[in-house]
Amino acid sequence: MQICFSPFRAGLRLVAACHQGNAAVEFSMLAPLLILLAFGAFDYGSAYVEGVRLNGAARAGVQQSLYDSSTWGDTDQAEQSALEEYVGHALTPDEVAVMSVSATADAFCACTAGLTLACTATCPDGSSPGQFVRVSMTRAMPLTLPYPWANGSQVTVDGQAVVRVH
Repeated sequence: MQICFSPFRAGLRLVAACHQGNAAVEFSMLAPLLILLAFGAFDYGSAYVEGVRLNGAARAGVQQSLYDSSTWGDTDQAEQSALEEYVGHALTPDEVAVMSVSATADAFCACTAGLTLACTATCPDGSSPGQFVRVSMTRAMPLTLPYPWANGSQVTVDGQAVVRVH
């Protein structure tokens, strides 16, 4: 019995037997995806760390209200403390004006059920409302790559803290 080899089968065997360059071709196909994942992980990690920093600075701002109960509603002092905690040193008004992070403090009174009302009012259950201070911090962080799901070339990261003073 004679086996007949066609030129097509011989060429197919050569292609199937040749493995040189397969790794390079596969890597070139996956490299853009790997790079996108690496930059995405970097941006996500940076935004997470920034959120932790902003939460810590906001917490320092609300804690400032606990030092002196007579000035619990001084929101400017809470904002200044939060910004100084964020940068790690005392700030002048000129430095605050050019910062890329903003702090907003709010002093309010609320009942245990979450109802916000005037501090002189009485809660529905007859008790006096508690005095609270909230500090919110926001920063727009630049992204490494322009991701299709992000709005523009930056993402907004925020942090917030609330403390009951009385």
